[in-house]
Amino acid sequence: MFSHWISEDRQSSTLTTHAIALLIGFDQEDRVELGMPFAVARCERMPFALLHAGLASAPWTDLVVSPLVGPGFDAMDLAYQLSLGGYRGRYMVVTPALPRPEIIRSEIAQLCPGLQVELIRRARH
Repeated sequence: MFSHWISEDRQSSTLTTHAIALLIGFDQEDRVELGMPFAVARCERMPFALLHAGLASAPWTDLVVSPLVGPGFDAMDLAYQLSLGGYRGRYMVVTPALPRPEIIRSEIAQLCPGLQVELIRRARH
């Protein structure tokens, strides 16, 4: 296991250095990928407003990552937009410690059944 993350649903599978991860809604200064299971992937950052443009320019995206709540959106909003954009891959939501994370994962999966939803909790440093 990585020392900086905990998979809340244990669905994580290995990504390669050829994988592309779209990081949506993270500040440039936030090095969210450090110690995370997607750190080996090529990570491209973009704001929520450019999500559809990002998916259109990189339809082979392997993974989309966002915070639970970002600037102007939350994980449900992003999941819905991913579904509208035709994305049917992995979606990782970086969360703080939550008492019942399976509820959030279940709600997102019900709204967007084509997504493989994973909640990843960042451990404190």
